Amino acid sequence: MRPERTAPGDDGVHPLWGTLRTAGVLLGLLAITLVLSMGLGSVRLPLQDDAAIFLYRLTGGMYPANACPVPFTVDGFTDPCSSLLILWNARAAEVLLAILVGSALAVAGGTMQGVFRNPLADPYLLGISSGGGLGAMLNVVGHLGETQSDIFLPLFAFLGAMSTALLVLAMARRRPGSRETLLLTGVALAALFGSMLTMVLELSPLYDLQALTFWLLGSFGAASWTQVGLAAAATLAGGALLALQGRDLNLLQIGDETARGLGCDVDRVRRRLLLLASFITAVAVAFSGIIAFVGLISPHVVRRLHGPDYRSLLPLAGLFGGLFMLVSDDVADTILGGGGLLPVGVVTAIVGAPFFLWVLFRTRRGSGP
Repeated sequence: MRPERTAPGDDGVHPLWGTLRTAGVLLGLLAITLVLSMGLGSVRLPLQDDAAIFLYRLTGGMYPANACPVPFTVDGFTDPCSSLLILWNARAAEVLLAILVGSALAVAGGTMQGVFRNPLADPYLLGISSGGGLGAMLNVVGHLGETQSDIFLPLFAFLGAMSTALLVLAMARRRPGSRETLLLTGVALAALFGSMLTMVLELSPLYDLQALTFWLLGSFGAASWTQVGLAAAATLAGGALLALQGRDLNLLQIGDETARGLGCDVDRVRRRLLLLASFITAVAVAFSGIIAFVGLISPHVVRRLHGPDYRSLLPLAGLFGGLFMLVSDDVADTILGGGGLLPVGVVTAIVGAPFFLWVLFRTRRGSGP
């Protein structure tokens, strides 16, 4: 077994070139996957048409509603604007939202693993995603702030996610050395909120039931450019703030007393990090539903490939999380013949459940994450 890299000392030296190299590889894979993903979905578009439409939209600016630069054929039907509208107004928004949500969940998961010093910490496993989902669901079913749903939805999701995170943090402080207590608390909260979500679904109108159920399992089919803009602002701002606090996360890994001796206000740092992680988790849940295990898998993969330094781990985990989510969405769009009939959360759960068991058994053997 390859020996685990040790955490960097507090000497201010940052492995910049290694980070840039890994980031370049992930960005290249993400760009290739993004181009290939544009042709998937309910209407399949040839790759050359994808490239032509995308290039025109990026370089040509706005286009008249009744005219496009070149006609495109979709399923044997030629229409000058249909391909552009499908690609840019629907599929491009879905693809970009998938990347942003995956990045948000990955950064949040990596942060929570560092805050709780628990390799099993994850927004989904700790119940934070379920709490955010419950808040968002109450907003949808109760028609609260309906005129500005793209704003009120993440707000209610944040309230649910943050309430759950503070409860988990309070439990963790009561038993700071018990990983099992933290995990079981999250599982219990997830089960509680899952039951409450089921009750809300049962009380909702029948015409809302299918859409709400599909949303809870994770879906990007209703993505809009407003959601993409809000998700981008929240993910980039929150993720950047978390990445800038990588040194504090490194200090937390060596123990509270030692961290305090090095000038780290442990309690304040934990609250701040958990607040930011819950915020980006809530935005992701509000726009995509409850998607499991992305926040667990991504930091572990980056940690094995690049090392445990949180100053580079969080941004790299964000890139990997976006890539992983996009690939999962592509699988969900194609595994049943297209059309997005399979929620993306099903795909991530199929991959994530065995990964969770692997991490759990490694942790119990004392070999670490």
